[in-house]
Amino acid sequence: MPKRKTAATSRRSFVKSLALGAGALAGTPGFRVMASGLAPYSGRLLVTLELNGGADVTQLCDPKVNTPGELKINHWADMADPGEAGNIKFAPLADNFNFFNRFGADMVVVNGVDAQTNSHETGRLFNWTGSNAEGRPSLSALHAAANSPDQPLAYSVYGGNTTRTAGLVSYNRFDDIGRLRELSQPTRSPWNPDEFMRPEPEIVEAQRLTNESVSALFTAADLTPRQRKSLISFQGARESREGLAKLAELLPREEELQQREDFQAGDNMFGSDLKQQMQGALTVMQSGLGSSADLSLGGFDSHENHDVIHDALYTHLADSITFFWDYAEALGLADRILLVVGSDFGRTNMYNDGNGKDHWPIGSYMLMEQGARWGNRVVGASDELHFARSINPNSLEVSDNGIIITPAHIHRAVQQYLGLDDFAAQNGVGIQNVEAIPLFSSSLQTRV
Repeated sequence: MPKRKTAATSRRSFVKSLALGAGALAGTPGFRVMASGLAPYSGRLLVTLELNGGADVTQLCDPKVNTPGELKINHWADMADPGEAGNIKFAPLADNFNFFNRFGADMVVVNGVDAQTNSHETGRLFNWTGSNAEGRPSLSALHAAANSPDQPLAYSVYGGNTTRTAGLVSYNRFDDIGRLRELSQPTRSPWNPDEFMRPEPEIVEAQRLTNESVSALFTAADLTPRQRKSLISFQGARESREGLAKLAELLPREEELQQREDFQAGDNMFGSDLKQQMQGALTVMQSGLGSSADLSLGGFDSHENHDVIHDALYTHLADSITFFWDYAEALGLADRILLVVGSDFGRTNMYNDGNGKDHWPIGSYMLMEQGARWGNRVVGASDELHFARSINPNSLEVSDNGIIITPAHIHRAVQQYLGLDDFAAQNGVGIQNVEAIPLFSSSLQTRV
């Protein structure tokens, strides 16, 4: 497994290099996506990161030591105590110490979240739509539909498996930035991006003639309402194309792309393009062509060699999230983003015969925002054997008469925080069947 880069290079110089590599986009004020009509989206941004397969949060943000008389829950607990970064406790492995000490003030950790299933498919559905039944949009789709429905890349999916939209918005799936580049440069040769499939003067002239024709049609005295509607639709499609052409100018060059990272974890070789996913999502958002993106890091379904797999993946996760926020800062986006990190469910509170851990319904979320007034907090709890504990929905303190947090509670709170609740209700996808918990309070939290 490659050794993680140290802080030998200052964060400031790293951010500067990212900005230069991305075309110094932060220094390009007044950029408009389209020459006419639709302006670039400039509001709040939502990024979700799925830890695919079922992440063991007792080795991340809900650390558990071993209980006398019970089966061992964590090998690391034989050698060390949980670490602390402000109010947040974390497992002392991987790169958790640096990660939580840098970002703890900008996050709320939600523990003891009951996905109510051991099924991957149902767990993903519940965690990313707020419902364990079909028919609701993912959180990202809802945000895009409410804020940037007319943008050509309103909701982009770079990884993950829950692309439900409920018909509210379309999504664009990109397996890699190369596909994004091809979409944004349809007139260029796929085998040589420096060459056009037709001579550039011909393309420019065709666009000029089309503009003249459309303008003339709009002023025609005998234009019917149906014809006008068709022209408006056509013009919208052309504006989207122009926006995509502008995106091509912003995309990192091939040599600037973060390459796939391969690393060994026990008997498993993992390959991750997570940082490249992040580059693609953030570049689209910087262009103003969209407001939401889904990312994914797989490999967490560790039925064997659990500890080495999760240690490697969590080290990579910490490094990637650090890259994400540094890159977002370089592009001038960091103060607009809410990053939501979650998984299908958790992993069992004991090891199996293969030194792995199996499926377990209790998991956690991490919600991050630069300079969050609600950061450095923990909401929800689980007991020493990682069973969810009930909390008072108003005070957030542990209570025998309280509620068990589910993904639905998370979604209701996030919808309200992002101002999506009215839009969701109007479209019949609001979440009203669970309590509204003060997830983003600046003072309330769960103390155990």
